[in-house]
Amino acid sequence: MVENAGQGRRGVDLERRAKVFAALSDPNRLRIVELLREREELCGKEVAGALGISLSLYSHHARALREAGIITRRKSGQTGYCSLDRELLADALGPLSR
Repeated sequence: MVENAGQGRRGVDLERRAKVFAALSDPNRLRIVELLREREELCGKEVAGALGISLSLYSHHARALREAGIITRRKSGQTGYCSLDRELLADALGPLSR
């Protein structure tokens, strides 16, 4: 039966999952996700410093991750903090691990 072929186990459709995989196809973006997996929330400067990349390069990669829904951003004053959408990642990646 193919009628639900476009839907993941928890409702993340194939197009959305493809966006997640495309965003994760860059090594720096994977490193950002791995770093955020270990910490609940970090500011961009902390992420850039931990990865040894410039803040502008971090911003470029963070934008792609935000557009895919992988990270969310919260602003406090002049500082932006990011965190993982762990549920989206579990929904997108989970079907492959079963």
